Amino acid sequence: MIGTHRLHGPAFDRLAAGQGDFAAVSALARAQESRRLLQVYAVVATARERLPSARTAHLIDAHDLLAHVQRTAPDAARTVLMHPYTGAWAMRSLLRLGRTDLDPAAPDLDELLGHLGSIAAAAALRGDPEHGPPGRVELCAVGGWVYLPTLGRVRVAADAGRIALTGRQWSVGSRLVSRRQANRRCSATAAGLGATLAIEDVDPYRDVHRWQPSARLTARQVSLLQRNFASAWDQLAHSHRAYAAGLPAALSTLVPVVGEPGVSLSSSSRYAFGGLALTPEVGPTTLAVTLVHEFQHNKLGAIQDITNLSKRSTARYRAPWRLDPRPVGALLQGAYAHLGIADFWRVRRHAVTGEEQDRAQAEFAVHREHVTEAIATLRECGELTPDGARVVDAMAGTVRSWWREDVPAEAARRAAERVRSGYRAWVARNGDRCRLGSRERAVDAGGSTRNER
Repeated sequence: MIGTHRLHGPAFDRLAAGQGDFAAVSALARAQESRRLLQVYAVVATARERLPSARTAHLIDAHDLLAHVQRTAPDAARTVLMHPYTGAWAMRSLLRLGRTDLDPAAPDLDELLGHLGSIAAAAALRGDPEHGPPGRVELCAVGGWVYLPTLGRVRVAADAGRIALTGRQWSVGSRLVSRRQANRRCSATAAGLGATLAIEDVDPYRDVHRWQPSARLTARQVSLLQRNFASAWDQLAHSHRAYAAGLPAALSTLVPVVGEPGVSLSSSSRYAFGGLALTPEVGPTTLAVTLVHEFQHNKLGAIQDITNLSKRSTARYRAPWRLDPRPVGALLQGAYAHLGIADFWRVRRHAVTGEEQDRAQAEFAVHREHVTEAIATLRECGELTPDGARVVDAMAGTVRSWWREDVPAEAARRAAERVRSGYRAWVARNGDRCRLGSRERAVDAGGSTRNER
């Protein structure tokens, strides 16, 4: 059901400070559900306005089926609607339909809009696994496959354009087909907290991240990812409970992406709440901090969908963790994500020993400094809304307490050199072409020894 969503005092403050319990994050997810329903409705309404009626009949049938499942099996409909890449499909469709040079006769437009039939069919199959959708549903095949969000894909003839689903029987013309590749998932339970991430390696609309999606993972790759996820979740549930408690309410789906050997990549998309992309070969600790990192991006993106945090502007600012100047909204996103990263290493350094502890100490010091500088820039920029300023103030309160925590002298020295090196690289690339915070403050803080022991 579509509703009006607001973030009230305590929940907003918990989220703004960087964490947020299951209830607060669930409130964000409910707002995203309303947003997703509006997006799907907008696709159908816009298509009816801009396309001939003959081109939209299948779209209306699919929407009617989805509405039927919402009435008879609301949890099934919710699961498919909240699939991150249902959101990605909806945004791609709206952007395409909104183009001034839209060609109503373009063959790929049928393929794009026909995906709503797959969404409705997946919801119907989830709602009534024994019988499937009532009546006959026609779906589009793409490259010899029919995609069913959250369920996987069904193989059909390579030259099939449209196929029919009657109950649980798939057919192309008079031929029946039944070969299916189901989605896999990673699941783990530790310290009384459970989490499950679907592995989405077939959905055609998963390519909204910065990185190239991988082909379908092998069974061996899935097994390795499951083992690493279980170890990562054990770390989060035992040592980072403030994040682990709310994470399952937001993150639902993992998209494997292609990366160079030894390089860890990850990203989130505002179009795909609940999703994250990453290189699947990462080890447990890297996976754990990546989950926190992308959880932060998903949370703040959902907050930004409820209330504006910054004003529109062409100004660009230094983000200490990047070389390219960033708009204020992106700087705030990055600062919030790196707040979670800093907190991860802050806690991690007390749970490990030896070289791993040395690394955690230095990572905490670097990210603490980066977030401190970004917060100062955000406070000075004059481009935050009142709610944006409230978020930044809460973040500042979180970081302020961390400056009272000691970092060993050698770790502080290495961190300070990394901060200075990053600043030098920034100046070499950008000079003074964008608005910055105070250089003197950034360098001083990076070289500070006030928390050494």
